Amino acid sequence: MRNYFYLCMLIFGLSFLSFAQESNFREYTLKATKERVSLDTLSIYPNSFSVFCGDQKLDRSAYELHFSSAEFQLLEACSDSIRIQYRVLPMKLNQVYKSRDTSLLYVENKGDRDRFLLPANETYTDIFGSSTLKKNGSISRGVSFGNNQDLSVNSTLNLELSGDISPNLKLLASVSDDNLPIQPDGNTNKLQEFDQVFIQLYNEKFKLIAGDFWLKKPTGYFMTYNKRAQGLYGDYSWKTGEKSEWKVQGSGAMSKGKFARQIIQGVEGNQGPYRLKGVESEPFIIVLSGTESVFIDGRLLQRGQEFDYVINYNTAEVIFTSRNLITKDVRIVIEFQYTDQNYARFLMQGNATYSSEKLNFWINAYSEQDAKNQTIQQDLTLSQKKLLAEIGDSLELARTNSIDSIGFLDNQNLYKLVTISGFDSVLVYSVDPDSAYYRAVFTEVGPNQGDYVLSSYNALGKVYQWVQPILGVPQGNFIPARIIITPKLKQMVSAGISYQIRKNLVLESELAYTKQDLNTFSRLDAQDDNGYSNRTRLLGTIPLGKDSLSPWILKTRTEFEVLHRNFSPIQQYRAVEFDRDWNTRNKGYVGNQLATTLEGNFVHKKYGNLALEAAQFSVGTD
Repeated sequence: MRNYFYLCMLIFGLSFLSFAQESNFREYTLKATKERVSLDTLSIYPNSFSVFCGDQKLDRSAYELHFSSAEFQLLEACSDSIRIQYRVLPMKLNQVYKSRDTSLLYVENKGDRDRFLLPANETYTDIFGSSTLKKNGSISRGVSFGNNQDLSVNSTLNLELSGDISPNLKLLASVSDDNLPIQPDGNTNKLQEFDQVFIQLYNEKFKLIAGDFWLKKPTGYFMTYNKRAQGLYGDYSWKTGEKSEWKVQGSGAMSKGKFARQIIQGVEGNQGPYRLKGVESEPFIIVLSGTESVFIDGRLLQRGQEFDYVINYNTAEVIFTSRNLITKDVRIVIEFQYTDQNYARFLMQGNATYSSEKLNFWINAYSEQDAKNQTIQQDLTLSQKKLLAEIGDSLELARTNSIDSIGFLDNQNLYKLVTISGFDSVLVYSVDPDSAYYRAVFTEVGPNQGDYVLSSYNALGKVYQWVQPILGVPQGNFIPARIIITPKLKQMVSAGISYQIRKNLVLESELAYTKQDLNTFSRLDAQDDNGYSNRTRLLGTIPLGKDSLSPWILKTRTEFEVLHRNFSPIQQYRAVEFDRDWNTRNKGYVGNQLATTLEGNFVHKKYGNLALEAAQFSVGTD
């Protein structure tokens, strides 16, 4: 823009110089009058104008001059004639240039101007019926063909909606028909969700979601979860008084993942990667993005390259940054959810809360169950289902022989069956076409739990070798068998109350019931499915002084928590270092649990506080 201005000034200057060569100087003698006079058809150059009354040059205040229109008017009387000298510009600055007379559009007869309007040939119809609804997205169509394929038509839709669809109803939607099996990169603090497809209707009182959504922890102590689900979600709230309100919420959906908690032993000076495994010891899993919580020594870490760790969700690997030096003494705990494609998993959840000035009440229900007749990645035969029905909760017996006679193939690692030292049906790697007839899938079961070890690698994969037991103790960690994942059921119901007995005294209590069935194919071992729990506490606030303005306040807490030996929460609800604080981590203690706490906290309004706490925890064997 600046270069364009300089160019215009240059052209104007050149034209002015050429015009000046043709004598742009003017000089007139006029009769002294106070009437407005038009001096020229061109505009006057401002600094060149001079007026003389006789031989005396008049001051600028004695006359009025409009340079662009070249109009002059004398303001003071002059006894002699006036003489005017000036130079002109090569143009008239106030002249209007036009190709058409616009005055024809503005006539006195109202309505005549409509003859000059051009009507639109196309009309736009809002299919959503509201101009306040913001729409953004794309629709694409594609045709592909070739000499090795038939003609095919591809179509994709991506649509985003937001805004009002009625005076008291809003819409928020993200609709797509793309199937995105990828996960976002876990190297940033905030994640960009690629696969969130949903339609949400909401206002101040209710919300309804169809599609993908998150389920967060409800009101209460025992029930804790942070789940990604796909289905239908709704909540509604209403007031029953000035200070009382009800809120209800419920959902029915397909659960996207299974919760897992893993304690990792750090390696001296090794920042990673550390591989995560599933609950059933699955070695290759996909972690659901944003569901992980990583702790070091009880401290919650932040995700991101500039923070504490990065995670690859597709390979389930965690790498710690230089902000946290990993040694053999650090305590690493990771809680996460991962995709479980063995069965279709259904989730139903709901809660209701009531709050008033003195009374708060809540009730929560949660049920998550595998559909045992809707397998996804594993196909169960009738014999395998019968096996699962007979083993009860003994999941270590949920194995099936993986040795299969397929004949000799030169593109697979095959084995022959032999007898060694009195042990029958031993697999030995072989490339002999006359005996290498057997293929096997090996499963890792832990040290001294199997008879095979990983021997070597070749171009076709892994090769396993049989190791003779010593004194009846297996010396390997692999077995030629497949582990069958059993369908599971987990349910929980909790209800609690918080009541303000007096102004400075509050009583809280919550009861919970859980049911966990590790194998819904079997009715055996059902006696350990049900569990119960209770937590009750009394909170007090006592001013230490003669009046309420005393700077010292004593806050007291009396609490006890009781857990039945079969109580099984949805996710870990206690502090991440609870088992370490009480020295029960990896000890395998089983039994009823009792935890009590007495606390006194002296708080000063200006100088801080002094807290004294006594706690007790016991876990029995009965």
